[in-house]
Amino acid sequence: FGSSRSQLHLKACPFQILSMAPRTLPSSLPRAVLVASALAASAAVAAAAGKTRAELMRGVSYGPVPFKTQEGMSTLPEDDWFCDEAVPMWGRAGRADLRTIRSMGANMIRLYGNNPSNDHTNFLDEASSEGLSVAAGMSDYPYYQQVRGSCKDATNFNCFSQVKPQYEQNLRNGFLTMRNEYHPALKYMNILNEPDLKMPHTADIGGEEDTKQMARTIISAFDGMLQAEKELGVVGPLINFTATFSYAVCRNCGEFAGKPALGQIWRLHDAMHHPEEYGYTPQNNITAAYEARFVHSFNTQNPATDLQHQFLDDYSATFPSTPVYIGEYHRVPGNQTEDLDTILGLAEQNPLFLGISFFEYQVSYWKTGSEMDFGMFGLGDFVLAEMPYFSETYSIYCLAPMDSPASGMSMPDAVAKVFGGSPIDTTHLCQANPLAVPPTQEGFETVAAQKGDSQMVRFIENTIHHMGGTVSSDGLSSLATLATDFATSGSSESNGDFAQLAGFLGGKPTWVSFDDKAQCVSNRNVGPTVIGAAIAWTCSRAKTFSCGDVPSYCSKNTYRIADFVFSRFYKELGASADPLTDCNFGGAAMFASSKLYDTWTGSAQCVSGETTFTTTNRASTSTFTASSLTVTTTTATTTTFTGSSTSFMGHADIEVATMRFNLRIGLPGLLNG
Repeated sequence: FGSSRSQLHLKACPFQILSMAPRTLPSSLPRAVLVASALAASAAVAAAAGKTRAELMRGVSYGPVPFKTQEGMSTLPEDDWFCDEAVPMWGRAGRADLRTIRSMGANMIRLYGNNPSNDHTNFLDEASSEGLSVAAGMSDYPYYQQVRGSCKDATNFNCFSQVKPQYEQNLRNGFLTMRNEYHPALKYMNILNEPDLKMPHTADIGGEEDTKQMARTIISAFDGMLQAEKELGVVGPLINFTATFSYAVCRNCGEFAGKPALGQIWRLHDAMHHPEEYGYTPQNNITAAYEARFVHSFNTQNPATDLQHQFLDDYSATFPSTPVYIGEYHRVPGNQTEDLDTILGLAEQNPLFLGISFFEYQVSYWKTGSEMDFGMFGLGDFVLAEMPYFSETYSIYCLAPMDSPASGMSMPDAVAKVFGGSPIDTTHLCQANPLAVPPTQEGFETVAAQKGDSQMVRFIENTIHHMGGTVSSDGLSSLATLATDFATSGSSESNGDFAQLAGFLGGKPTWVSFDDKAQCVSNRNVGPTVIGAAIAWTCSRAKTFSCGDVPSYCSKNTYRIADFVFSRFYKELGASADPLTDCNFGGAAMFASSKLYDTWTGSAQCVSGETTFTTTNRASTSTFTASSLTVTTTTATTTTFTGSSTSFMGHADIEVATMRFNLRIGLPGLLNG
């Protein structure tokens, strides 16, 4: 009944969750009667709800290890691909994975890998701007990978003390906004992926005690997460939790000994209602939280035609008020358009069935063998960027859509067809991203050489964003016309050069809205290494402010620290400052309109001239010292500041002179990577 994968975590999307009523069923009735009754009720609910394809969960599972072989896996620092360091893959100026996923018609992204000490605000902001919900999950680390102190080996499958501090870090590092509310992009938290294959690995095939250990793992971890929420004072709309089981048959789970996934779900349901029978005394009312906030999930590659009789009929009868979704779905040999259409059709017909997350975005070359058959995109040969990733640096290759012979098209196009998205435009997949090149003559020539109007449109619009403007809703045709005029050649006199383009935009055409609230802020499209170097440089030269005065609500995130510093430094330069040259800092900054930086969590509260912001979240303080900092990147660009005798060559091999200053921050390793 399907295969399992040893990946790490999960979460889901923005769907209305049914209120949870008690699930006690009259055990005296035959199961066939219960199933018939539940199906009749489901049909009535579905007719009333009018569930459409657009309302379903249409997710993509995302674990983009940047290797074409197994080589490098042994030294991979970690597999957290939604942290700031991985922005060259998912960011819109990098490989733009999030934008690609959204263009396919997906509305959710399921994640693997989660280091709670990393900040995830930038990823969540980007997902939100693309209209994607985020499904994250807890790492396997506290459960059984932790060398000393794992809950499997140290606390007999009681995971409260291990999971609570981990989840508390997640909440502090991006899961919560500055108002102690969950980030609007975050919808589900997976307690553990495939716990029946891990905690212990014999839960499906062993005795009753093995299944109880599995259940104790989940309920104690759930309790720890609830306690973390309580201690940090989380307010506002709450997310839902899940635990994603495999599609294996559990022999001794108490019920459904011959049905896949149902036995594991039943065992967890029972443990949530009777934790004392599982050797656990919760600190919170986990039963009420389970009834109100839990969604079941499982992984499978079985044909869509199996699902109704193997799972949904019994599920609807036994758990009539708890939604369920498939966290990993992909029937590799099948016609993807037909199989996916069938599985989403079942979700339309079954009110409890929310939808699926398609497995998976990128080929997992490191797994080898048949596990490589699941990926929608392979990796091409063109290197889009070099990605500093903690102690290593990796080449980020462009994407190459994989074929789906049974579907008669590429795999991503097949998924997009069923999800309601657009076919993948492969024309520019393996060319420099116009948002990644600098708004300079060099960048202009790079894009012009691609001879594509759409690429020049993106470059010009990005230049406008760096000048504190946005294209008005009725100005898109004017933008397209301008791009056509400049697209053919970046050097011919007839088509002009960047100086002419900048001069034209500086004349403030009527179809561009320039914001008088624009500020010099950190560029969310670059990694924290570049941002950190620029922070150090500007702090060492600040005259009218001190970097030691960064308020606590800004100091917990590298990008918000930069918002505070860059905006104030730029104002020191006075009226003669040029947004394109003086708000750059080696690519770390941009002169952004409020329409843009208002979409970034906390940015508006940290820029110069904004009022202070009060939050009930606990402040975290540490001392930062930078000494002989060396930053190495790839493209040589020099920016000279007005009124300054020092040049900041942020894209060249540079050494920032020894500086020492104390900076109150809440994010450890400001300049790591």
